[in-house]
Amino acid sequence: MIPISAAGREHRALETRPFVFDSTAVEKLENAVSAYHGCHFTIAFNTPESALCAALFAAGISPQDEVIAGAMAPLHHYTAAASRQAALRLCDIGLDGNLYAKALQDLVTERTKAVLSGRFEGIRAVPPVLPASAALIEDASASPAPVEVAANTVWSMQTVMPEGIEKTGFVLTNDEQAATRLKHFREQGRKNGTLWNYDLVLRGADTKLGLLAAAVALEQMETIASACDRRRANAERLDELFQGSTLFDRMKRPQASVPDRYSLLLTPPLYCPKEDIYNAVVEKGVEAAVCCKPLYRTTAYRDDTVRLPVTEDFYKALLQLPCHHRLSTAEVETVARALLESVETYGYRGCRF
Repeated sequence: MIPISAAGREHRALETRPFVFDSTAVEKLENAVSAYHGCHFTIAFNTPESALCAALFAAGISPQDEVIAGAMAPLHHYTAAASRQAALRLCDIGLDGNLYAKALQDLVTERTKAVLSGRFEGIRAVPPVLPASAALIEDASASPAPVEVAANTVWSMQTVMPEGIEKTGFVLTNDEQAATRLKHFREQGRKNGTLWNYDLVLRGADTKLGLLAAAVALEQMETIASACDRRRANAERLDELFQGSTLFDRMKRPQASVPDRYSLLLTPPLYCPKEDIYNAVVEKGVEAAVCCKPLYRTTAYRDDTVRLPVTEDFYKALLQLPCHHRLSTAEVETVARALLESVETYGYRGCRF
């Protein structure tokens, strides 16, 4: 099976490598990540969710403060907001998977304290104009590419980390005061004093990145640029192989984008046979995915009054294929062939209504 994620193959590539428990590994990793992005400060956490929760804390989000997120975002957007006990409002998304600018403009009020702006598969949307009372928190954790840091930006190495190791999460900032508070946050709010004495200077959480994960991540940082190049090349090759198809649309990406998965949008006649297409791709030995679903369709957040038309269309159309840096040239061609054959097989059916 050609995997949607590189995690298993990264595990096999590193399983015979010795890693030394260096007590300064986290600090070394933070310095390396800061250099990679060109920012002043990096604070490492164990997961993207932990990093985003800390970023919300740094933005001053308190219980019942209003936070806006996309209606079909990574799950850690919602769990991080819940951990801060924020009042969550869902925004419609566009056909690029990011916040729909017009819907966001209509949703933002003076009560809005933060907007979580993701980068769907590395595609950055135009940053929205927000009132002074609202903080923009950019989540760039879906791609290993370097980012331009603005205020508090969340990033992760999860797409190049092996399975069984902490995913990593980082808050990137140029604000020294915010960096200090973020470091205290990940240490449960603890500030050490003399001898056994300490103080709790804020209400934090135990979310610091472990030494083993930091050592592995340092190793991965040495090849992350080449991994980005390979992912970009694989996406461009799939673009070429899919050129001319009328049964699905290729998502537009900026040239510098480094997608974690190759996302495409099936045309409306293929919405009904989408499950058959998905299963046919898998039966041909290629793992397929639909990364997420509208939050208001889940049990914990169900809300039958929500009507977000673009989100609904995006969910019906989205199908994702492997595009990671551990794919061979032959596997990329196999991925393309599996999808093309599957949509041709089921494309004639359409919907019977």
